[in-house]
Amino acid sequence: MELDRYVFIPAVTSTFLFWFSLYALFCLTLPDKRWEWNCRLVTLIHASIICFMSWLYGFYYNPWVFTDPGGEINVYEMLVLVICVGYFIFDIGWCIWFYDPNEKFMLLHHILTIFGMFLVLHSGRAGTELSATIFGTELSNPFLQIRWFMRESGYDNTWLYEINDFVFMMVFFICRSCIGTYFLYTEWSHPRPWLRFKLGGTAIYLISVVFTINIASFAFKKYTRMFRRWKSRRKIANGDIRNGHVCMKHKSE
Repeated sequence: MELDRYVFIPAVTSTFLFWFSLYALFCLTLPDKRWEWNCRLVTLIHASIICFMSWLYGFYYNPWVFTDPGGEINVYEMLVLVICVGYFIFDIGWCIWFYDPNEKFMLLHHILTIFGMFLVLHSGRAGTELSATIFGTELSNPFLQIRWFMRESGYDNTWLYEINDFVFMMVFFICRSCIGTYFLYTEWSHPRPWLRFKLGGTAIYLISVVFTINIASFAFKKYTRMFRRWKSRRKIANGDIRNGHVCMKHKSE
């Protein structure tokens, strides 16, 4: 199907207005919530929708992305991209308005993502691998947003929070570090994808490596503390700690 290379401009504008309007609706209907709460609601909805769509049109109805990248974009891939890029334009605008110096890498990630999507939409190629990339990078996002909502609501000391936290980190590591590494290798090995797409994919991958290192560091510290607390409670239960000159083992004797 031949697609007009510039039809995506009004389409992206429409999706941006949709996400912005949804955010405004949340701000009006949830006045007691912080602006970040409402923005993350939009993020959660976008991530849930786009994960399903990118899986459907990036894997299920498309050529196998690991063996057949670099083909012409189809209307379904365009639909995924215009929905996604409209959201990213909204989100980068929100991040700039509520600028946080600690989010510089996130802003860089958003800029590169928007540029890459516009490049694919304009060139009319590489829609398959970009849709698959969106699926892999967005799959962990719902768990990240649920984690934030649980912390804000005071459920960060529950076992459901810990399960969600663990699932988030595992999905992130598997998709971005394991599958992402192999995906980048197949992209560079295949002769069809243009060099600009290979370089763009490498840039996104390197930013993901930074995120992965940060999350790995967080996970190591978190589970090290949990292990130490577990050992401490176990020692107390077994009577191995003698603070106050009391030892359960000796007392029982």
